[in-house]
Amino acid sequence: KQWYQRRVRGSLLRGLLQYLNIMTEPRCYPSASRNEGPILEVLKQFLGRTDKIKVFEVASGTGQHAKAFATYFSCASWEPTEYDETLLTDIKLHCKGMKNVKAPACVDISKDLESWDYSPQYMGKYDVGLCVNMIHISPLECTHGLFRNMSKLLSFGGLLFTYGPYAVDGVISPESNVEFHNSLKSRDPSWGLRDIRFLRKVSRDHGLKLEMVVDMPSNNKTLVFRRLPPSSESDKLALSLHNGNGLN
Repeated sequence: KQWYQRRVRGSLLRGLLQYLNIMTEPRCYPSASRNEGPILEVLKQFLGRTDKIKVFEVASGTGQHAKAFATYFSCASWEPTEYDETLLTDIKLHCKGMKNVKAPACVDISKDLESWDYSPQYMGKYDVGLCVNMIHISPLECTHGLFRNMSKLLSFGGLLFTYGPYAVDGVISPESNVEFHNSLKSRDPSWGLRDIRFLRKVSRDHGLKLEMVVDMPSNNKTLVFRRLPPSSESDKLALSLHNGNGLN
């Protein structure tokens, strides 16, 4: 009870500081600090350090990844977004002074991007999408929304990287991941580890293809999806309408 009361008082104080705009130190998530190095190594396999790429990040959290990755890929244009409005200040503080990181935006990825209060700068022209540790700790609607919206945000051939723990062909392993999955379900029945086979199907339904699964430390994986070019007549019609609206 005392721990809970301290946490509530801390949250209230932090909210007050944010409201007064006098917070000076951003939060740091230990998990983000641990995984930024391994994730960066995967990104380096696909992206050149001086490539002038446009990146749209979903669920940016505290902004630690935006800071680390945009520092390494110094020619990239990085666009962080986050559902939790209280984290926007943390992102701003982590990325303060970084000219290649845009101001963070509050985005509900489960909603169609046409309904967002925020307009992405490079609609249909992003080279990279990034989503770290969101799929398993959010409702399934967010997973569907991620692929649905990325199909509109990414250019053809663009890449989407997702990171986290996953089930494989109906099996969750090792036991620590099973326990983690059960703990997530106990907190919110709509959360939990998603199966890679299911994500492959959802991505394909929205014009993306799972190209690679990379094993990561701590029983996590990075999934690499590619935005497919139009292959059917309906796809070509959609693309012509897309171009007619001046989105490409």
